[in-house]
Amino acid sequence: MPQSKRPPDSLSKTKQSSKPDKIKIKRNTSTTQNNNNNKNTNNTNSTNNNTNTARNSKNYTTTNPLVLSQFKTILNTFQHTFSHLFTPELPQIIQSVKQSLYLRDYVAAFDSPEKLQAYVVRWSVARALAYFEMISGHWWSEDVTQIFSTSRRLRVTCVGGGAGAEIVGITAAYSFLRSSSPSPPPPSSPSIGVGGEDVDTGLDLTFLDFATWAPITDSFYTTITDPTKESNFFLDKSKISARCYQQDVLTPLSDTTVSSMASADIVTILFTAGELYSQSPTATTKFFMSLHTITKPGALLVVVDSAGGFEDLDVLKKNQQGNSSGGGESGKVQPDGNIGGYKLGFLLDKTLTNREQWQTVVSQDAKWWRVPQELKDTGGYPLELENMRCLIRVYRRNDDP
Repeated sequence: MPQSKRPPDSLSKTKQSSKPDKIKIKRNTSTTQNNNNNKNTNNTNSTNNNTNTARNSKNYTTTNPLVLSQFKTILNTFQHTFSHLFTPELPQIIQSVKQSLYLRDYVAAFDSPEKLQAYVVRWSVARALAYFEMISGHWWSEDVTQIFSTSRRLRVTCVGGGAGAEIVGITAAYSFLRSSSPSPPPPSSPSIGVGGEDVDTGLDLTFLDFATWAPITDSFYTTITDPTKESNFFLDKSKISARCYQQDVLTPLSDTTVSSMASADIVTILFTAGELYSQSPTATTKFFMSLHTITKPGALLVVVDSAGGFEDLDVLKKNQQGNSSGGGESGKVQPDGNIGGYKLGFLLDKTLTNREQWQTVVSQDAKWWRVPQELKDTGGYPLELENMRCLIRVYRRNDDP
């Protein structure tokens, strides 16, 4: 099954809704403005009072205008890239994908280009917003933010990153932080390194995913590198590369996959680790343990996952013969035959840091990312954008002994 496409938290059995997603249609206010002048005048005080009440709420925080502008650009990027998809038929396609995900029928969920695109515009958007803020807002450590700001070529490999959130969110953060850096070099001029040598600048992205998501990443790449799209994070093709390879990381890794990880400054595994463990605890543990051999010293590994749903993992199950299947430590046998019940964060920490091969840089078991209220107030996107409660781990690969 596709590694990064497990059902979103909102599709759990306790939250499944039969109501279809709706596209918000913006009315042409020019035809109704005159008729509503009196109503608007009479309701001015009421509106102001409601606004003040919302702003005085302890849950309301004002977003930096520059960050908010980049948020809006991210939304526009999704809408421009798949503008043909926003039709009255879209809610029906989304509902079909949602139902298949709820039933864990991944083949049916992604058996057409339209369904892949519907998943992207419905569920990848909020994650792209979150990734941008996590990087630019130091959620993934000052080290990660600093790397995005440096004047050298940055290489990022994303495991399970084919559905569009990574390419948009990471590119938006890269463009934002580079433009915010003091005295950036002109786009047409190379940076000058130590000793007067030219330093190659830019962003190289590699996406590894179980399913065929290359058409999605290619579409976003076309939008991001198109100077006519009026994007705040437009990048010339000489400054960005994006490649998507079909790779199940629980099977032997291809030479291309190994090469992309070996050269990466940052490896991300975003909303994918829990799904990997649920598929095969043994193979997943083996994959994480192999990262030390594959990656270079100093490389950063970023893992983000849901703080609910897949956070608690029963990685060992007692079979009918009384033998445990899977790997890891034995735990207490539960009445249902499960052994363990480990949390994802514990599994990651034990696997990666137990042999002192990785150093923990950031450890958050539950942190909320919320859609800015300003985006909700302006109706900047026609589909629902959801908050996320995240588990975050960032590790630095130690030097070889």
